[in-house]
Amino acid sequence: MTEPEHATLSPSGAERWSTCPASVQLEAGYPDSSSDYADEGTAAHAVAEMALREGKDAMAYKGRRIPVRAGKTVEVTADMATEVQKYIDYVRDVAAGHELLLEQRLDISRWVPEAFGTSDAVILREDGELHICDLKFGRGVKVDAEENKQMILYALGALDQFAVLMDFERVRMTIHQPRLNHVSEWAITVDELRERGAHLKEAADRAYLYVGSETPPVPSDFGPSEKACRFCKARAKCPAAAAEVAVVVSRNVTATPDDFEVVPPQGDMAAPDLGVLMGRVDEIEAWCKAVRAETERRLLLGEAVDGFKLVLGRAGPRKWTSEQEAEELLKAMRLKSDEMYDKKVISPTTAEKLLKDTPRRWAKAQTLITKSEGSPSVAPASDKRPALAVKPAADDFDDVTPSAAEGADLV
Repeated sequence: MTEPEHATLSPSGAERWSTCPASVQLEAGYPDSSSDYADEGTAAHAVAEMALREGKDAMAYKGRRIPVRAGKTVEVTADMATEVQKYIDYVRDVAAGHELLLEQRLDISRWVPEAFGTSDAVILREDGELHICDLKFGRGVKVDAEENKQMILYALGALDQFAVLMDFERVRMTIHQPRLNHVSEWAITVDELRERGAHLKEAADRAYLYVGSETPPVPSDFGPSEKACRFCKARAKCPAAAAEVAVVVSRNVTATPDDFEVVPPQGDMAAPDLGVLMGRVDEIEAWCKAVRAETERRLLLGEAVDGFKLVLGRAGPRKWTSEQEAEELLKAMRLKSDEMYDKKVISPTTAEKLLKDTPRRWAKAQTLITKSEGSPSVAPASDKRPALAVKPAADDFDDVTPSAAEGADLV
């Protein structure tokens, strides 16, 4: 699902602002950013919409370049088409015989001030069920539909918009993550949905008080948690998040965040303060790594660790048990040579090994070689590499007010 560029309280951020209203003020002024993963998700959504509208399969768009933002396009690959097709098949199956609405803009302002969104798919069923489907194309974290606040808000918006067409008795919400082979459904009655909407409205009204406000947040309006902090842009400068970490590393099971004095930065995080923290990041990360390693070691020994267990990791990619036997089998199946083999030009590194003894040929090949510059990275001031000269952030970004979009979900 997508949201408007200037949503004040984004539905995708509901897990954060509904439990940590102070974060609305702390995030103000942070620029929105995109990523290759987000762009890929945008393209996948576009392919799904086109295929469902035009009655085609996703593979029909293989090779097409999809505009995702200004100056950026993403090519539809066979892998993308294969994964998106899983979602397309699901929607076609559950929507068969019912009215299917794609990319439906929803007004959620009755529940959250100034909030709008666009649903991937809304299905109106004559049996009294309203079905909201959400495609998430990321491969990171599985997201469940049950009690998902973003899905609740979109369901509320759809109910408000389409209740005039028929009497709905229940609402079904589905999150489809094809790359994780994960489909999560949750169905509740309309009354149960509205009850949850009332709680979210109360939380949204509280969070909205911090939009454009310069009054320091009250301590009770901070609510650090795994879900609330995961995508919070202000996490590094948040005093409540720092206090929460202090509780954990103190190993004092009776301690609370109030037992630790964490001085909140004034305005944006001061550079000296940030420098002190960066000086200890490696040490803290090493400690975290050691905790993970010790937990794994004990579990592998058969010892119990409260709240954790060993599970099988994600399976690796498929491969032939014997490439020679596979080659013989595919030949027997009369596949053509260009169908059986993946061919690509050798890499510059391989070319250098083959041509280095003939300088003239290698010199010609070098004219076709390029490499990207290294990405900027943070290093101690003692590092021997020269410091990069960068323009002030104001030269690169438009001014972003607290009403800027909060960013995407797990696309």
